[in-house]
Formats: sequence, C-alpha cells, structure tokens
Amino acid sequence: MRIIAIVFLLNLGVFCKAQTVLEQKKDAERLVVMDSLSDLPQESDSLLRETIAMAIKLDSFDIAVKQSANLINFINYQTNQREEGRKVIAETKKIVPLAHDKNTLSKYYFEVADLYYYLGDFDVSIKNYDSSYIYANPENPRFMGLSKFGLGIVYVDKGDFGNASLALQEAIKLFREQKDTIKWIDVKNSMTILYGKNGFYEEEEKERQEIIALASKLKGYSGLSIIYYNAAASANKLNKQEERINYFKKAITSNESSEYKTFLEPIIKFGLVAAYAENDSLKKAKKLLNEVEQNNNYTIGYNESFYLDARKRVAFAEQNYAEAIDYGMAYLTLKKASKEYEEIQNAEKFLSKVYKKTGNDKMALEHFENYVKIKDSIGDIQKARMLSYYQTLYETEKRDLKIKAQQNDIALLNTENKVKNQWLLFGGLGLLSLFGFISGQRSRNFARKKQKMQEAFIQKTLMAQEEERIRVALELHDGVGQQLMLLTRRAGNSSDESLQYLAKDTLENVRAISRGLHPAILEKFGFTVAIQDYINTIDENSDLFFTTEIENIDAFLEKQSALHLYRIFQELLNNILKHAQATSVMIDIVKKENLILCVIEDNGKGFDYQQKIKYSKSIGIQSVIERCKIIHAVLKVNSSNAGTIVEIVINVRPT
Repeated sequence: MRIIAIVFLLNLGVFCKAQTVLEQKKDAERLVVMDSLSDLPQESDSLLRETIAMAIKLDSFDIAVKQSANLINFINYQTNQREEGRKVIAETKKIVPLAHDKNTLSKYYFEVADLYYYLGDFDVSIKNYDSSYIYANPENPRFMGLSKFGLGIVYVDKGDFGNASLALQEAIKLFREQKDTIKWIDVKNSMTILYGKNGFYEEEEKERQEIIALASKLKGYSGLSIIYYNAAASANKLNKQEERINYFKKAITSNESSEYKTFLEPIIKFGLVAAYAENDSLKKAKKLLNEVEQNNNYTIGYNESFYLDARKRVAFAEQNYAEAIDYGMAYLTLKKASKEYEEIQNAEKFLSKVYKKTGNDKMALEHFENYVKIKDSIGDIQKARMLSYYQTLYETEKRDLKIKAQQNDIALLNTENKVKNQWLLFGGLGLLSLFGFISGQRSRNFARKKQKMQEAFIQKTLMAQEEERIRVALELHDGVGQQLMLLTRRAGNSSDESLQYLAKDTLENVRAISRGLHPAILEKFGFTVAIQDYINTIDENSDLFFTTEIENIDAFLEKQSALHLYRIFQELLNNILKHAQATSVMIDIVKKENLILCVIEDNGKGFDYQQKIKYSKSIGIQSVIERCKIIHAVLKVNSSNAGTIVEIVINVRPT
C-alpha cells in the first residue's frame, strides 16, 4: 500500500508539471493571436491592456513594449485623456530596458514623443524623438523619417526655425528614398508652415497649391484636411477672410473621410467658429459652437486652446467683453505654458483690443505693450529668419535653385549691391561658424579626454581602496583579532565580569570592522548569500522593514564584478539608513534573459540626484557610478519626496 501511494504521488507530480507546461504553451499560443489582433485598429483599449499583461507574464517584453506603444497611440489619437498616457509610460518604464527589438523601441519612443508634444512638453518630446531616431533600424527606416518629421513640427512650434528646417529637410530626403509619397506630402505641408512663420507668404501659397494638387490625386490620402486648415490660417494672416472661411469648409469636407476625423474635427470646426465670429456671421458661429460643445471631450486637453480661442471671439462679437477677457486670459495662459510665441503675440493683441472696448486704457496699454515687445523681438531676429528661409529654400529639390535664390534676393533687397553684401555676410558667418565648430570640437575632445582620465583615476582609486581594505582586514583578523582572542580567553579565567564583557565586545567589534572592510562570506559563499546576510544584519539592527526577492545570480558574476556589486549595495543601503528617513525598503535581484536587474526602492524623503552628483563633495554616490561603469552596468535613479528607486541593469553572458 505504501509503495502504491509513493507511485501515485510521483505520477501526480509528473501530471502537475505536464499540466503547467501545457498551460504555458496555451498561453504562448494565445499571446500570438492577441498580439496579431492588437496590431489592428482598436475600438477600445481593453485588448491592448490584456495583451500587455499577458506578454509581461510570459516575459515577452518586445511584445509588451510594442503593444504599450499602440496603447499610447490609441490614448493620444482616439481619446482625449492624454494624462492617462503618462500613466502607461510610468507603468512600462521597468520593462522598456528589457526589450531588444530596435524597431519596437523606435516605435515606442516615437509614440511617447507624440504624446508629450500634444501635452505641450516640447523638451521631453524632442528627447524622445531623438531616441526614436537612434533606435530606428536603417533596414526598416520608417521611424527615422517619422522622428525627424516630429522634431521639425516641435521646432516650428517653438520658433526654432533653423533646427526645424534641418529636421524637415532630413525627413523629406528619407521619405523620398522610401518612396513614401503620403508622408512626403505631409512634411512638405509643414514646410509651408515654416515659410509662413518667416513671412514668405507667396512662396508658402505656391508650395501649398502644388501639394494640394498632388494630394487631391491620391486616393485615401488623410492629410488633405490638415493642408486646408493651414491654408485657412495663412489666409487669415493676409486678411483674406473669404478664402479663410472657404478653406475651413474644405477642411471639414475632407476630414469626413480622414482616418484622423475624431482628432481633427474639433480643431477645424473651432477655427471656422472663430472665422464666422470675426466676419459678421455670429449666428452661424454660435450654431456651430453649440454643435461642437455637445461632445465634452472636444473642449478639454489638447483641444482646450482651440475652444478658448473660438469662445473669446464669439464673446467679443456679442460685445460680452467680460467673458471675452476671461476666455482670452485663459487662452494666453495656455500658450505661455507651451511657449508658442506667435499665439502669445496674437493673444496679447486681442486682450488689448477688448480692454480698449471696455474703456480700461491702462490694461489695454499693458497688453498692447506686451504685443509690441514680442513683435519687435521678432523683427530683431529677421536676419535669423532670412537665413532659415535660405537654408530651407536651398535644400529643397527645386531645379532652378540659383535663379530662384537671386530672384528672392532682388525681391527682398531690391539692389544688387545688397545681395553682394548679404553673401559677404553669409561668408563671414560661415568662417565664424567653421572657427566655432573647430574650437567646439577641440573643447569637446579635451573634455572627453579629461573625463576619461578622471574616470580612470577614480576607478584606480577604488581598486587601490579595495586592496587596502583587504590588507587591513587581514591584519585585523590575523594580528589584532588573534591577540584579542587570547585576551578574551585569559579574561574568562578572571573573576572580573566587566573585564570579560569588555574583551568579548572588543573582539566582536574588531571582527565586525574586518567583515565590513572585506566580507569573507563573499569569497566563501558568493554574492547572493553575502548580500542576503548584509540585508539581514541591517534588518536586525534597524527599524527598516525589508521586502526582498533575490535570485541566485552567482553563476553569472565574475569575482571582481560580485565585489563591486556588493559595494554598490553597501553604499546605497547605508545612504538609506543615514539620510533617507525611510521605514521600508524593497529589494529585487532577478535574472531576465541576458540581464541581471537589481532594484532598490525606499519610501524615504528622496533627494535631487542631479544636484547630488554635480555638487556633493562625498565620494559615495560617485563610487556607485564608477563601479557601475567598471562592471558595465546601466544605473538609473528616480527620486522624489515619495521615495527613491535605483535600478541597476547588468549585461551578462548567455546561460
């Protein structure tokens, strides 16, 4: 009977293991299907979220990151809850370093950049577009062009026309090489905006008519409504109000068949509301405004500034000046936050006009002065704009480049002498730029060399420090430790209990110092046991509450790497004890494919990491950085008043 029971239990174990393997196989097959379906257009985000969760469960991080990118895209363009996108980015932060497919990473950073652009955080957007370009695979270069296109748009909105021109030109070249006519037209449309921002309206209109003619012939092209919208904005600058209204109407008609219909509809219709209100069609403006306001999502988030602009113009047309001021101030605040200089200028001018109507000359003058100040500053950089224009013009694929440049010179300067002077100026600027480039390059080379020397010095110092620690630890153990042990034995024969206690306590202190200087347990049992023992020691002698998940990673660490990683943990945990004022610490050390991922998270008061490494005289945090470089680890520190998260990712040889 006993033998039968043992056989039954063995068979049960085999059955359970087989069942687990079968379930994992089913999950993997299910994930493949879910991944394929998630790549299709979605009506809701539920399938995307389920796919991400399943992919993380099965350690399929490339799929998890790819579908996170799709989810960010869905939130950005199909909903108006872009703050939710920030949460998705925060949730995927830990898995992004575990993804390996470059195209996946390029797509992810592109979608993140797009989201931050619509959130108005241009600097973060630029960083992520750059990351997207870096990860883009030249063999599949789609996101190389898209990231440069996105950069160009951000730089246009920031008023950085030089960088905008360069980025858009690169995008045009990339899309032309890829024979992507649709995206090529989209970028050319952005180039027309760049012309308009620089005041070259004739060139803008000519370029726009060319791309409208081409876009109209392309079946299924979704960007025609955007082209018409930009044309309406340009017509308004030239005070061609009838054209402005007609372009908005064409944009609405084109948008009906656009894949961006939901996204663009409120923007275009609010533009038409403003046009109606400013052209004695108040009844049409109010009717259309009421229609668009029925959808609450159309008045918040990215759409809010377009809504406020329409609202303020309707209020002004109704002579409801108090309401016009309220909407005007709210609009100005938004534009100042996003630093859109042209929109700020127009907002100041509008408020000046409204206050003038109310008889408040003081406020009218204040806003008018703000408007003039911005306008004058724009005039002061006219030469920079001209340079940007020539850079844009010369790098396009115009056949008669030299002739057109001369014609524009004549149109702008009106004399041959001024043209020559301008070229002399450009030549001087070119030489100055060349000198600046050479000087900058030399400075950068010197700085890099100096930095490498400093790093080498610090690393040699750390190695010498370790050697000295080992020497002192051995002397304490073999010399002072042996003498104290002998003293302890002799004190044990003494009747003086205080002497016995002092001898034992001193011996234990010396042993503790010796272990701290060089942990013998690290050499005998390896990193995993040593770090667990160190955590247990802190746990027993402090009020900190530890939560740990520590896998055995000894087989993947060389002796020196194990020592450096142990010292890194020592420094970080000691900092938590001394400075963080934390009550709990979570430590994860896990092996994922060819990576070791170490995470130390506390709930302390946090600190300014950049300030710490820049101004602190302590070698502690610098030693952590340098030890990470020695073992080829990536260090990430995210600290706030809610606590600190330190991530260390180490590449190791395959198992």
